Amino acid sequence: MRSLVLTRGHQGTGKTHFLREIGLGGYRLSADDIRQVMGSPVMSPFGNVGAYHEAEPRVWATLFETLEERMARGELVCVDATHRAAADFTRYRKLAKRHRYRVACVDFTPVPLEVALAANLRRDTYAVVPERILRRTHDACLAGHVPEGIEHIEWRPDGAHADALRAWLAVPTRDLSEYETVVHIGDLQGCFTPLRTYLGGASLRDDRFYIFVGDLCDRGPENDAVLRFALDAIERPNVAVLWGNHELHLHRWAAGLPGRSDEFDQRTRPQLEAAGITAADADRLCEHLVECLRYRWRGARVLVTHAGLPTVPEHPERISLRQYTHGTGHYSDPVDARFSEAAPAGWIQIHGHRNAHLVPTRASERSYNLEGQVEHGGQLRVVELTAGGFTVVELENPAFKPLGERLRDGTAPHARALPGWLAPQAPRVAPETLETLRSHPLVRERPSATRPHLSSFNFTRDAFFQAAWDDLTVRARGLFINTETREIAARAYDKFFNLEERPETSLEALARDLAFPLDVYVKDNGYLGILGYDATRGDLVFTSKASPDTQFAAWFEASAIDAWSPGTFERLRRYLRDAHAAMAFEVVDPTRDPHIIEYDHPRVVLLDVIHRKLDFARLPYEQLQRLGASLGIEVKQHAMRLPSHAAFTGWLRAARAPGYRFEGRHVEGFVLEDQRSFLTKVKLEYYSFWKRMRGLRQRVARTRATGAALGRDLKDPRARAFHDWCQGQPDEVLERDIITLRRAFLAGEAPPGYAPPPAGPPKALVGFGRALDALANAPEVKARTADDLLARALADDAKMARLRAHPVRTRLVLAATPGPDRQAAAGALTLDLD
Repeated sequence: MRSLVLTRGHQGTGKTHFLREIGLGGYRLSADDIRQVMGSPVMSPFGNVGAYHEAEPRVWATLFETLEERMARGELVCVDATHRAAADFTRYRKLAKRHRYRVACVDFTPVPLEVALAANLRRDTYAVVPERILRRTHDACLAGHVPEGIEHIEWRPDGAHADALRAWLAVPTRDLSEYETVVHIGDLQGCFTPLRTYLGGASLRDDRFYIFVGDLCDRGPENDAVLRFALDAIERPNVAVLWGNHELHLHRWAAGLPGRSDEFDQRTRPQLEAAGITAADADRLCEHLVECLRYRWRGARVLVTHAGLPTVPEHPERISLRQYTHGTGHYSDPVDARFSEAAPAGWIQIHGHRNAHLVPTRASERSYNLEGQVEHGGQLRVVELTAGGFTVVELENPAFKPLGERLRDGTAPHARALPGWLAPQAPRVAPETLETLRSHPLVRERPSATRPHLSSFNFTRDAFFQAAWDDLTVRARGLFINTETREIAARAYDKFFNLEERPETSLEALARDLAFPLDVYVKDNGYLGILGYDATRGDLVFTSKASPDTQFAAWFEASAIDAWSPGTFERLRRYLRDAHAAMAFEVVDPTRDPHIIEYDHPRVVLLDVIHRKLDFARLPYEQLQRLGASLGIEVKQHAMRLPSHAAFTGWLRAARAPGYRFEGRHVEGFVLEDQRSFLTKVKLEYYSFWKRMRGLRQRVARTRATGAALGRDLKDPRARAFHDWCQGQPDEVLERDIITLRRAFLAGEAPPGYAPPPAGPPKALVGFGRALDALANAPEVKARTADDLLARALADDAKMARLRAHPVRTRLVLAATPGPDRQAAAGALTLDLD
């Protein structure tokens, strides 16, 4: 805390001992100590050993340089020296004025000379002061005096000077019980609108005590209004404003010191000056600020600081202004949780400033966090203390800088993950487009029961089965429009199709139209969850493709709550609001909604960030990864990049073969994206087969009850084996999910009549493997040998799988004759020859 204690008096009077005895030894700054650092004791011309005095200018320059550094941090400092004359205090007074310090001098001049002389002789030999010098110092102190404006505390034989200094330093605990309510108001950061909303105007009530936790200005667009309000309120007896780290910029402006903040110097101060607010006004405000506030209110004991502390300090006067304004440790330290664990019983803490994890206002059992990032469109947080206890009030701030402006001035969060489509206003659907959607025979509008202003627009079953795709039906897939404002609240992908499902996804069309290289992303096996932003309510919208009212939407939100930290939701809300974006997720829920692929834990995988606009646009994958990392959200996996059509066809042949696994695991398939953002999906054989088996076991149960024909193709021995196994199971077993049935089927014995495949690889595959092993040790691979083995691998999926796992694969491809087979093999092996 900004208190400067000076000692005064001749040597041997006990100044140093006094400071240590009352617990201020660690706050002491002494020229004697600096002399010992700069030089060892030396022998005088008279033969005695004494302190090193040959660098006095450096000693005092170092002392004052160190003193100013400490004062700039707002630390309690005790300068231990003789300070004989009034002129010795001049430099301290200048520093005190610059850094807003109060100064006290503990004067030991009344200590009897004979006491000092005796004490001097008990010192270590090198520290003994020659008697003539001690007497001269004593006489000079008697002749000098402590200037006015400095608290003068004289030594007393009974120790009363120690009590006087403790009283001067002490931070009193105020009693606010006379007020009906104590109101704690969080960081304003130049945002006046939510404060005016809370107050019902700009007036303060006399029956309430108002505590502002600091950071009145900066970052927000209404700094002038906030400061005018503060200047009017600061002298009221029922108002206290704490120093925040941003008030330090006001202090430097008022004191004429160089600025240290681009935000304040380039944006806040010009705004204040344009409104007629001067440095003198800032000075008047700073003179009334307090570093911390401890108070009682009808039995409650409360500590209020700007940045929060891990406990209630036993000696609050010994905590620096920097720690009160910036906090202890790191910004991200869990100060609220630590206070609840460590603070003395009965104390409550209220603070602002730090909230790296976006904890709620009641951040722990005994600590309230008022940092709601109001300047970023978060909340102004307020805590009221009344006879009913503590009550939290949160007010959304509608008046904040647009994200594009914050991006330009360098204050935007997630700057490297922001899309290129930023605009001041969210896009709107044209009225005629909305009417066309509503009147389209193949598009269905479904108003939400819980959010009646939101309607989902989805293509109908007829559109799907008739393949009647046009510009509107492909967009009407998880499209949610606020029908009151015509803002798109959420949207997913335009409809895109499986490989060979449509003419444009046929292999012939892809050979002609794909723009390489081709990016391949893993397709996990869950359901689509869409996260949007509802501007009417100002909150996130968790929804399925159909509606935010569905069970799948509720499961999506529940899975997100399990997967993400509490602060992630608020960061997502602001990101989607400010970036006019929605997010598409793959929600994997093996407990509530098992599909085909088996997972050992739930997952919520971010697929894309999509512009909330009718024309489809999304965030590039590199930015998607940055955003996911900053939010702690899992992002879809990039599997590979295929450089050419030959590489694509080679990889596709291998991927569609039975038994294919990606990185040793089964996946549903892949999503392919070319350089023109054309999308198509590849479903793998394992997934497709067991999806058919899911339908087969349902058909077995139905035909058993009705006697109808099975109506299923059982030419595949695996399908026939599973059918026969299902026939032997009771109906209640067949009602289980396909993952459970598959696990039981594969663990059991083969049904009668089912011939399992022969154990071990066929002879041809064994010979192929031996040929690869031989080449692994060969000094050279001939082109003809490489061509032959690659041709055999391309013609046989089992051999290609063996080659893919063999260390000789790269040498083999590089040795082969350039041509289609070499390219195809490189693609199948995901090797880039370019």
